[in-house]
This record gives sequence, C-alpha cells and structure tokens, in this order.
Amino acid sequence: MEQSFVFVYAKDGKIKALNIEESKRLHNELINDGWVHTQTLDACCYIQYLHNDCEEVDLIDEMKSLTKRPS
Repeated sequence: MEQSFVFVYAKDGKIKALNIEESKRLHNELINDGWVHTQTLDACCYIQYLHNDCEEVDLIDEMKSLTKRPS
C-alpha cells in the first residue's frame, strides 16, 4: 500500500493541509508568507487514530494541535 502524507502548515490559527506535490511546489512561498510547517501526517494512520482512539470531545483539541509548532 502506498503511503499518503499530508503536510500541515499553520498561520494565524488557520491551517493548510497539502499533499506532497502541493507541498513541494508551494513550501517556499508559504514559508515566505509567514506559514509554518507544523506537522507531516501519515493520512491512513491519522484517520485510524481518529476513529479508534480519539474521544469525540478531544477531536477539536486534536485538530487545533496541528497549528502548534513541533517541539
């Protein structure tokens, strides 16, 4: 199975979720415009996690965590 990655960029509490082709094409432009690459997600693993392990009340917090810079 081919892996599908999602590249998440954040700015001013908003996110952009891009596939690998879009990220390669737009990365420098986004960075220059103040966007920060915050996460790279394996889409299949993330959807599985959301369905199997994420509590409904935690879903909004989980999505909002994507706007935070990795430590």
